[in-house]
Amino acid sequence: MPGASDCLATFRRSHLVIALLVHPCLWLALGQAEPRPPHPFAPSLPALTDEQENHLDGVIDRFMQFDTGRLPGAAGSRALDDFLKLDAEAMPALLRGLRKAADLEHSCPVLVIAKRIRTLLMRSTDRQLLDFARDEIAAIDSRRYRGLLTELRVQVSARQAGLDRNGVPDRAAEKANSGPLARLTVDELNRRVRQVRDEKVLTTLGRELARREEPVAALGLGLLASSVYPEVRQAGSKALTEWLAGRKGPELRTLLGHEIAPVRQGAAVRLLASRDSQALDALVLLKDAVASVRRGVHAELVRQAGKDLADPGDQATSQEEALARWLDWWSAQPEK
Repeated sequence: MPGASDCLATFRRSHLVIALLVHPCLWLALGQAEPRPPHPFAPSLPALTDEQENHLDGVIDRFMQFDTGRLPGAAGSRALDDFLKLDAEAMPALLRGLRKAADLEHSCPVLVIAKRIRTLLMRSTDRQLLDFARDEIAAIDSRRYRGLLTELRVQVSARQAGLDRNGVPDRAAEKANSGPLARLTVDELNRRVRQVRDEKVLTTLGRELARREEPVAALGLGLLASSVYPEVRQAGSKALTEWLAGRKGPELRTLLGHEIAPVRQGAAVRLLASRDSQALDALVLLKDAVASVRRGVHAELVRQAGKDLADPGDQATSQEEALARWLDWWSAQPEK
């Protein structure tokens, strides 16, 4: 297996001038006139759209084609030039590329990408970025490159320890504590929930949305609570529950008709649990089109009653019967 120095030798000879002259600034590579707002997970990085992340994935994919001899000539030279322009802002994409390269038969791409990641991280004082990179590297399951990946992970941990030991300020944390997310509107936060793919970033967005008072925060929280990612879904459900706990009866009643199922369910359960005067409307969700909503409302009623009067099930007739029985039971309960 060739070493990193062997893999780098070819393009060092032909592109040394480029490597020395190009200042690797991602927003220039992406054609941006100004840096984007801070990344919600690693404050030293800019937040990127899906389109920009896809662009970076393409840059790294083309570099791997060049480095394995599948992209020769001028196209290969351009691929290398683009790769050399990537700076720390491309770290999430570089980590994705490292994972992909680890699955290749050719060793050069994984060695070169790992070297690039190491170089960039050894310059960073962003503890959150270092944490993120270390976790992503640890998650790569590759027996062939286990030694390389372990060494890289240890170097990242050593970098963190060295920064703390030497009292180096975490400028990125200071920037985060100044509230970059707090300066975003709820609409902007919701937009990022739709755009971002990183699970940790999505969890961070959920925590920020849970602190907002605007009713429209329910949209982003509902999307997180229905995420395809299990950890995001769990964290999103928790954030949604916390947010709903601060809502009053009239607002909760409005949310019973929300387009996103977890929001309807959460609002209904909150109304029922608080025994609000408007909770009667929540019982109608025993006939909701989404089974999870019906089950959630039914479970809360069973919890309060201490017994199951009627399960709404999946049939219209059973749902009508369940609604009638639970309405009778609810009406007979003393007001709070």
